[in-house]
Amino acid sequence: MCIRDRLTKVQPERFFIGSVTLAFVSLILATVGIKSQLFQNIQYLILLFASLSVIWIGFKAGKFIFITNRLRKQALGWLIAATFSATFWLFAQKDIQSIFPVLKGYRKVWNTFESFALFATVVCILFALILFIVGSRDSKLERPGFIERSLVNNLSSKIAALPMVFTAIGVFVIATLWTVYHSFTNSRMLPKSEFVGLGQYERLWSSDRWYLSIENLAIYGICSLIFSLFIGFMLAALLDQKTRFENTFRTIFLYPFALSFIVTGLVWQWILNPDYGVEKIVRSLGFDSFVFNPLYNADIVIYGILVAGLWQGTGFIMCLMLAGLRGIDQEIWKAARIDGIPMWKTYIQIVIPMMRPVFITTLVIIAAGIIKVYDLVVAQTSGGPGLSSEVPAKYVYDYMFNAQNLGQGFAASTMMLVSVLIVLIPFAYLEFGRRKHG
Repeated sequence: MCIRDRLTKVQPERFFIGSVTLAFVSLILATVGIKSQLFQNIQYLILLFASLSVIWIGFKAGKFIFITNRLRKQALGWLIAATFSATFWLFAQKDIQSIFPVLKGYRKVWNTFESFALFATVVCILFALILFIVGSRDSKLERPGFIERSLVNNLSSKIAALPMVFTAIGVFVIATLWTVYHSFTNSRMLPKSEFVGLGQYERLWSSDRWYLSIENLAIYGICSLIFSLFIGFMLAALLDQKTRFENTFRTIFLYPFALSFIVTGLVWQWILNPDYGVEKIVRSLGFDSFVFNPLYNADIVIYGILVAGLWQGTGFIMCLMLAGLRGIDQEIWKAARIDGIPMWKTYIQIVIPMMRPVFITTLVIIAAGIIKVYDLVVAQTSGGPGLSSEVPAKYVYDYMFNAQNLGQGFAASTMMLVSVLIVLIPFAYLEFGRRKHG
C-alpha cells in the first residue's frame, strides 16, 4: 500500500477519534458547572460529525462483512458495552422508575450519570460500527491500523488506566478550565455564570496590592533561584571531596527539608523577632545599638522570608546536586588532573555542562516552590507589616475565602497559571525540540 493511500485512510480515522475525544471534553465541561448553552449541547453536534466520518469511512470501504469479519469479537464487545450503558440510561428515566419503584431510592445516582450513560451508549455504538467497517476493509494487514491500535490493541491496559486518566483530566485539565471560565464571571460567595468579560482582570491589574505581590514574588523568586543553586551546588561539591563525617553533614543539611513550611516559618519568626531572637542575643553581649528586625521592616521583610526558605530548601538542592556529581565518571576527573586543568575550570567547563539534566530538574522543583509560596508568608508575617510581604498565592486565598470574591480569586490564579506557561512553554519547546531533532 502506498503512503498516499495510507494517509487517505488514517486522516478520517484520526478525525473520528479526535471528534469523540473533543465531545467527551465538552460533556465534562457541561457537567462540572459551565452552564453555557454552547457546552450543554455541543457534544452531540460533535458526535454528529463523528458519525458522518464513520459513514464516510464506510462509503470509501465499499463493503461490509459481518460473519467473517476479523474484528467481529471486538466490535461485539463494544456493542455489549453499549447495551449496559443504555440500560443504565433507561434506569434514569421516570417512566422506568415508576415501573420499578426500587430504582427511585437511587434517583440521584441515576440522574448524575444519565448524561454520561447516553453519551457512552452512542460512542460505543460508533466504535462497534467503525470496527466492523475497518475489519471489512482491511481483511489482511501487515500491521494494525490507527483505529485498531486505538480501540483493540492493549484494550485491557487502557481500561485499567482510565481511572487515573479521568482523575488527571478532572484535577488538572477540567479544574483549570473551570477556574479560567469563572474568572470571567461575577462569582462572589458561590460560582455563577454571570459573564462580565475582562472586568475581573481590569480590577486585578488596577490593584496596588496585586502589583506589590508580583514584585515580592519576583524578588523572592530570583533570589531563591540564584542562592539555592549556588549554595546547594557548593555544599554538594564540598561533600563530594570525600569529606569525613559526610553522612552526618548530609543529614544536618537535609534535616530542615523534613519540616513543614509552617514549622519553618514559626521557627524563623522567633529567630528574627527583636524581643527574643538574634537582636536580643547580640544586644545582651553589649552591642546595644545593634538592630536586626527584618520581619518588622516593610522594605526588607521579603528577605527575611527568603532566609527561611533558603534554610529549608537548600539541603534538598544539595542532595540533588550531590547525586549528579556522583554520577560523573571518575575517569573525567583523572583526565583533568593529568592535563593540569584547575579544579574550578573542571567544574565550570566539564562537570556543570554534563549535569544539565540535574540542573533542569532542580530548576523545575525550585520554580514550583516559588510560585506556590504561601505557608512561609502566613507563618512569619501574615502578609505584614501591612501588605508589604503579600504574595500572589495569599492574594488568591484572601479573595476566595476571606473576601468571598471567587471571581477575583479565579482571575488572580489564572494570571499565575499564565505566568508559569509563559516560562514553561518556550523552555519545553527548546528542550524537547532539541532532543527530537538532535
